[in-house]
Amino acid sequence: MTSPSDSLLCHNVDRRTFLKLLSLASSLPMVQARRPTGPGKKVVILGAGLAGLAAGWNLVQRGYDVIIVEGQGRAGGRVKTVRKPFQKGGYAEAGAVRIPSNHQFTMKYIKLMGLASKLRDYADPKGAHLWHVQGKRFITPTGEWPLDGLTPAEKADPFGQLMKYWGDGFKAVGNPLAPDFPSPAARELDAYRMDEYFKRQGASDAWIQLLYASEGHFGDINALWVTAVEGALLGSGPVTTYGLVGGNDQLPRALATSLGSRVRFRTRVDRIAHTADGVTITVTDASGQHEIAADYCICTLPFPLLREVAITPSFSETKMDAIRSYGLADAARVSLQTRTRFWEQDPLGRLGGLNMVGTDTTWERIWNTSALQPDKKMGMLHVYMFEDHAQALGAIPPAERVAKTTDGVAPCLPQLGEQTVASSVTVWHEDPWARGAVALLHPHRFETHWPAARRAEGRVHFAGEHTSVWIGFQNGALESAERCVSEITGA
Repeated sequence: MTSPSDSLLCHNVDRRTFLKLLSLASSLPMVQARRPTGPGKKVVILGAGLAGLAAGWNLVQRGYDVIIVEGQGRAGGRVKTVRKPFQKGGYAEAGAVRIPSNHQFTMKYIKLMGLASKLRDYADPKGAHLWHVQGKRFITPTGEWPLDGLTPAEKADPFGQLMKYWGDGFKAVGNPLAPDFPSPAARELDAYRMDEYFKRQGASDAWIQLLYASEGHFGDINALWVTAVEGALLGSGPVTTYGLVGGNDQLPRALATSLGSRVRFRTRVDRIAHTADGVTITVTDASGQHEIAADYCICTLPFPLLREVAITPSFSETKMDAIRSYGLADAARVSLQTRTRFWEQDPLGRLGGLNMVGTDTTWERIWNTSALQPDKKMGMLHVYMFEDHAQALGAIPPAERVAKTTDGVAPCLPQLGEQTVASSVTVWHEDPWARGAVALLHPHRFETHWPAARRAEGRVHFAGEHTSVWIGFQNGALESAERCVSEITGA
């Protein structure tokens, strides 16, 4: 979740705090410097998303025997790049888009896989941010904001009030990378939704709606959850937001290629049986049902999928409770390839940047990834919806979704419908291998469910963005992979 400048907090945190967080995030050594320590030890990994692939890659470097099973026919999980039916080499990110420059783990693996030369900035320094709020269409003002219901301070500088409304929360959370996180002070935020917390701090309803127009409709999510995520993104200055030219799925594909036949696609997990001595995973593939015996298991399955897997014997009650109730947020993205980048000649001035349009409508935000497209005349926009708005799109018949979207966005970008030449729709809660987009915790859940989600159960370890501080980011999946490798190897 980022502001119009692509980092809510990048100008508001002292350098000492940032450097401390960065040093903690980079404390795990590079795996290539380690000698293999696990000959003969076998690890079965459930899921070939970034967490599973990175865990497998690290373990192979250490000499472990690794098998990764994946239900669908591709690697990457919720890192998903769509290339068809787009023209002239165009592509759209259906899943993870942003690679912030201060995401230590993501940047590390991009370099390890030889992809650093493909990093490109989404920024457009000449492009303005467009708003359509309260029925008014305007670019970011240099003076007062033309919105009703804002306090005088909010009207003068709404995003300048962010630390006024959120500063106490960040102080309470402290260092989200500390071993004792969440502290008693942090746990107080667990009782509130994000919108409730902002109201308690004095924010107006109009200010909250403006924040949603920038960051997505996240108000009913656990306040500790969101504050911890943003706390882990702290920076001492502007954060560059990158993507990989050619598609972000190049990172998981490179990891999968390096692992070769160790990754078994179209293999469904049916059962996890575990003892003090090892694990037995029952799977089904095209040839039938099989058992895989191993010394350890790393489970990266989102909990909505894990709920459908038999577990023998059951894990601890706190773990089972987390599995039963830890959900994934709904998100949807309508990706639209356009004939031209018509927004660069908007009557209000040139529009641009990644987070290009913010609205208080069902259609929420319009992201612009055109800067990374191979054809420099055609554009690529994404109408990005979250939670109830994503559910509303899912309720529309598939054949009507694109037309409904371009009609709905017409007050913001009236030329979008006639300019669209190809499109793709992703509704993540309809994906049978995901059941949602990013980890979701409601109030009174984080304090118990997040620590339980990441806690090992004997020889079964747990990775995935839902087990990391960086919930919802590739960085979280990769960090969780290294944590599980450390748990297994004793590093």
